Amino acid sequence: MEIIIVGAGIAGLALAGLLGRSGHKVTVLEAAPAISEVGAGLTCSPNLTRLLSRWGHDAEIRKHIDVLSQISLRRWEKGEFLGAAPLMPRVEELHGAPQYVAHRADIHKVLLEDAATVSELRVNSMVTAVDFFAPSVTLSDGITLRADLIVGADGMKSTCRRLIYDYLGMVDKATPTGDAAYRACIPLDEINDPELREFVTERVATRWMGGGRHVQAYPIRHGQLYNMVLCHPDTDISEESWTAKASKQRVLENFADWDTGRLQKLLDLIPEDNVLEWRLCQHDPLPTWILGKLVLLGDACHPMLPYNAQGAAQAVEDVAVLHLAIDRVKKPNDLPALLKAYELARKSRSEFIMLQSGVTGKALHLHDGPEQQARDQKFGSVSQGGDNPDLLGDAATQTFLWDHDPEQHFLDNIEALLQSAHSQLTSNHVVERPNGKL
Repeated sequence: MEIIIVGAGIAGLALAGLLGRSGHKVTVLEAAPAISEVGAGLTCSPNLTRLLSRWGHDAEIRKHIDVLSQISLRRWEKGEFLGAAPLMPRVEELHGAPQYVAHRADIHKVLLEDAATVSELRVNSMVTAVDFFAPSVTLSDGITLRADLIVGADGMKSTCRRLIYDYLGMVDKATPTGDAAYRACIPLDEINDPELREFVTERVATRWMGGGRHVQAYPIRHGQLYNMVLCHPDTDISEESWTAKASKQRVLENFADWDTGRLQKLLDLIPEDNVLEWRLCQHDPLPTWILGKLVLLGDACHPMLPYNAQGAAQAVEDVAVLHLAIDRVKKPNDLPALLKAYELARKSRSEFIMLQSGVTGKALHLHDGPEQQARDQKFGSVSQGGDNPDLLGDAATQTFLWDHDPEQHFLDNIEALLQSAHSQLTSNHVVERPNGKL
């Protein structure tokens, strides 16, 4: 098949590599004029690392990772230690795959180099229109490209998703959560204080929590960078994009009275030109991920909030299933049912995780008072196996998120998924062309 993938992010490149190796002719369209290093730290959970390893990327990716031992939980005011949630060394034993942190750009580069060997990557190729049924895409320079299938992997601000909504006469409803997040990285070379250097290079994630805010921080690139994510009340200044620039001054103002020891020293060291801000919005689930011969994956169809560290993981789970579905296509008439089977296998799980992500944020942002005190008491017993109010550290939540194998699930249930897909496609789920023809 000739396949166009719109978007050269982690999901788009992972899919391009898999499909190219399966013998498909793949073209990846990236709107940016060049592929550059963007983003910051990325927490890679077992449901992500299992797939990256299975697809042959483990050796290259492990050159760039850091394995952390725990999350240290601290109060906002003076940085008082509340407790610790054991993390990564034990994760592989319990869940059959490792957990680690890395710079997003390092994971992206590994996937980019792999995809480049088996697919064509075109930069400066902004998609402005899609013919869902031809199918084809039109670029901003007027060029039209045809294929057998279009994959929309163009992220949370997806053009492909917007075009589906436009076709259906609907509006993509993005509801602000009231939160936004700053992201920044501090180079170790900028930290001269010996005590602070020891703190930031320790293989530990630290979480400061307070009313309406929290800070998550950990070392990446073998301790050479200290990655910080700082959630705070939203303002109209921020936008829904994890690459939008923000000012260091606004960071300092938002956390001015927080932990006047370590945290304030760290905030002072943030480079002036190294602050990104992301407005956190909750999206309604899409009515469909498929329109004609356009199919969506990742943040294009289920934009994730960051609280459960599942954005990249759920996108790569989509990649795993969509690749298997496409590889089963033997003739053109097979495609609709297999795309629908992909949607049936993925939609309910990823959208549940998308909608549940905000629960953790509420637990972290409690204002001082009885509810916060009860939460902090629970944090004190987490290391002994007590309940964790932070769902990311909750054992049952971890099992649900981390033990899922999307490839095995799809293969084990393929006949039932196809039967349900055929049933839906022959009922009232068929989308018509504007001229009335299917």
